[in-house]
Amino acid sequence: MTMSKIREHPPAANGEMTSPKEGDLEAFAVFTQLQRGDPHIYAGCVDAADAKMALQFAREHYGQDQPCVNIWVVPKQAIAATEYDKDLIWRYTDQTYRLARGYAKGVREKWEKIRAKNDLDDYEKEDLKEMF
Repeated sequence: MTMSKIREHPPAANGEMTSPKEGDLEAFAVFTQLQRGDPHIYAGCVDAADAKMALQFAREHYGQDQPCVNIWVVPKQAIAATEYDKDLIWRYTDQTYRLARGYAKGVREKWEKIRAKNDLDDYEKEDLKEMF
């Protein structure tokens, strides 16, 4: 079986190759809310002709993963974001003390020693009362 002449001799590309736009679908970001009062969380993205169709697609696709009480669809073009290289979100100065991470390991060990000593002192007091 022989190949067609077009496949045997593909046309040479001149300049930048462009591809035609596939349909007229728009990308929508999907946000779901699992329980009333909870924040909406990014779930994914759907392609649809309009917001009504995007909402239907989101219900069918993301509503099956886990039960949710509310779904938002937002055109991706409407989402504004910072630029990675130009914008700095965190400060240059160290302000990690503001983040609630609990005690450091060394501080925790000191507190455990103090509590153990206090427990031992209380035990000795009670023991002494019983003896005398």
